[in-house]
Amino acid sequence: MSEQVQASVGQILREAREAQGLALENAAIRLHLMQRQIEAMEADDFSSLGQPVFARGFVRNYTRLLGLAPEGLLARMEGAPAEPATVSPLPTPSSRSWLTSPWLLLLLLGALLLGAIPVALYWWLNSDVEESPAPAPVQHSRSAPAPVPVPAAAPAVVPAPAMEVPLAAPPVVLPEAAPAEPAVVPPAVPADAGAPAASVPGVAKGALHLEFGADSWTEIKDASGNMLLRKLNTAGSSVDVSGTPPFNLVIGNAAQAKLTYNGRPIDLKPFVDVTVARFTLEE
Repeated sequence: MSEQVQASVGQILREAREAQGLALENAAIRLHLMQRQIEAMEADDFSSLGQPVFARGFVRNYTRLLGLAPEGLLARMEGAPAEPATVSPLPTPSSRSWLTSPWLLLLLLGALLLGAIPVALYWWLNSDVEESPAPAPVQHSRSAPAPVPVPAAAPAVVPAPAMEVPLAAPPVVLPEAAPAEPAVVPPAVPADAGAPAASVPGVAKGALHLEFGADSWTEIKDASGNMLLRKLNTAGSSVDVSGTPPFNLVIGNAAQAKLTYNGRPIDLKPFVDVTVARFTLEE
């Protein structure tokens, strides 16, 4: 019991990981962190993880991955914030005592009364003024419709030029346009028929084949952003994926993985960062 009490947070995390046979690389892939961040937590180097809030969040997720209770380890971390002390009720009593003052209530009531009296007088005076001019516009509206029927005689002028239209109709322009129309219709049909044939070869497919020599977290997306594969592949397994290129790939333990695209082997070494390969595979 004394050894567990004296052990640091990082030592407890490292011993729990080693007891489960979990490698640093696999732990980093599962937590979506860099391997150096896992090593920093196991070395009690929490300052390199950024703000204390981020460091505590990383430790909490790591303990849950290892099946440990996070509360005990978070309480033992250095620089654990004493958050209850930051809540200071000092400004609240002053505002409450000021708002509950009887003098303030009297001033507010007086201001409301002074503001309500002018508004009531203004509304009462305007209501009388608006009622008196109402009947006046009614008399003017009755005399106004008299001049309206005068412009009604204007449509009589329109039928006169209508007689000139049949004079322009006899020209031979109409029979000449008739034979031109059927000649244009036939070529339009084959033009539409050829459209679907051009769209068929536009669909490109790509076939990916992956073989894993060690446990590897793999993610593959197609050109439209659809996730084709996202899982932890065990050592000795293989996966076949097909879709529309280009493909976005993330392969963990890339040094132990083999990739072929449409039967052509792809070298993963140029894309490896630490142990993870991230790249886009185009046609």
